[in-house]
Amino acid sequence: MGWINDQCSLELRDQYPPIVGTLELTSKSTYGMTKRGNLMYLFTPYDKRYPHFIVGSSEKDRSQNRIVLITFEDWKGTFPRGSIQQTLGLSGEEKAEREALIWQACPWRYPVYDYEVKLHSIAPRKTITGYTFHIDPEGCKDVDDVFTFKPVEEGWRVIITISDVAAYVEDGDAVDIMASLIGQTLYDVNGRVIRPMLPSAYSEQACSLLPGKDSHGISFPFLWTGTEIIKEPWFHSKLRVSDSYTYEEFQESDSPYKKPLRDLASYLAKEPIEDSHQWVEQMMIFYNTEAGRLLKLSGMGILRRHSAPNRERLATYEKHVPELRQLAFSSAEYCLSEETDTQHHGLETDTYAHASSPIRRYADLINQRALSLLIQGSPYRFIVPQAMYDMNVRGKAIKRYARDMCFLNAILTGQTEYEGILMEVVPKSAGWVKLKVYVHEWKRMVSTTYRTSSDNTVVSRDETHEIDCSLYRTVRINCAFSPNARNWKERVVIQLT
Repeated sequence: MGWINDQCSLELRDQYPPIVGTLELTSKSTYGMTKRGNLMYLFTPYDKRYPHFIVGSSEKDRSQNRIVLITFEDWKGTFPRGSIQQTLGLSGEEKAEREALIWQACPWRYPVYDYEVKLHSIAPRKTITGYTFHIDPEGCKDVDDVFTFKPVEEGWRVIITISDVAAYVEDGDAVDIMASLIGQTLYDVNGRVIRPMLPSAYSEQACSLLPGKDSHGISFPFLWTGTEIIKEPWFHSKLRVSDSYTYEEFQESDSPYKKPLRDLASYLAKEPIEDSHQWVEQMMIFYNTEAGRLLKLSGMGILRRHSAPNRERLATYEKHVPELRQLAFSSAEYCLSEETDTQHHGLETDTYAHASSPIRRYADLINQRALSLLIQGSPYRFIVPQAMYDMNVRGKAIKRYARDMCFLNAILTGQTEYEGILMEVVPKSAGWVKLKVYVHEWKRMVSTTYRTSSDNTVVSRDETHEIDCSLYRTVRINCAFSPNARNWKERVVIQLT
């Protein structure tokens, strides 16, 4: 911003990411013409926090709306102006709808470029010896955690190593800035990478802890006696990974390291566990909690806190719809390690941090930079960047994408009848209520408005009968798809039968 003739004016504006939404070609209203003679139409963003835009288009077919990406141009009148960057397809078209949800969840992506990846860290490193392996989904290329087991007289020397991504991504460089915007890697429902937080030259090559190459990590070693854990100092490491396993392969293997990993994970979980997924999960929780302990003691980095659930709501859900019990909990969130309240209720600790997935989450990369200073005994303090305050928003967007994609997959099957649970009746204007129904197959709550008839009843849409609105009863709903509705969720029209 600058001052011109005693008035504040915009000198420079950061480029805003593309916005996905519906170009309302079917509307009878237009909003003037562009300099090229194209009609201007109303554009409705999927994200309702944005206003409507006015956008020019040369499209001649106005029988169907289009899903498009626009960029913001200026705002001088009633509506801001935008320009179309890409047309994803027709509203209601499966491919276009899927692509739109991806852009809504993550509007940034890396340009196609030959990235030159260099090791920038000069921290001294210890070479890891012993059997080092990783357990991940089949086809995983962005491996960021490995385990090392070495038999010793007292039991097992165990090392959990996380890829030292901070050694390759310099704080404040172009890749780091883009990673901070993306926030975390976006995956599809099958676990395939859609939008990586880091370019593949980093995530699948230099930083990935795949076998057959020299790798660098931040390692947490300890002695496992079979009955207790004796912690040892963290260190910067250099290593070569011996083997890769899928969860199923390791579960079924006769590896001599299977039993110590199972016993160690069961010790951490405080109960016997037999699933390889849970073994890895317990090791990651242990690493993250110990990393959080170092960060909290130093007052650097960020932690993950989670408040206690709403007990009344939790009891209601557990009684009537157990699969909804998570709705009684508030979302976990990032907070500064120096804050007083850092309690993670679910894990019963106040020192839980995200530190085990720096290839996939920017919070972990931030914490790695702080951990690296602590391991070196540096007198310098790491200052958490402003991006930390955006990561809670990015995390919610990723979760929303997963829920929305499940919903989209369900409705695109062509099925029109579903079963749900009536969860809430919310009074609206006089004589009308909003009914909230949880649909099992959609894994989400949906709302629909009805006119009331009497207590606990509403009038059907065709006004031929009354519908019982007693809470927590099973209801049947009909579903139809209206392709030209503005928002993709609004394209799904439901009614109780």
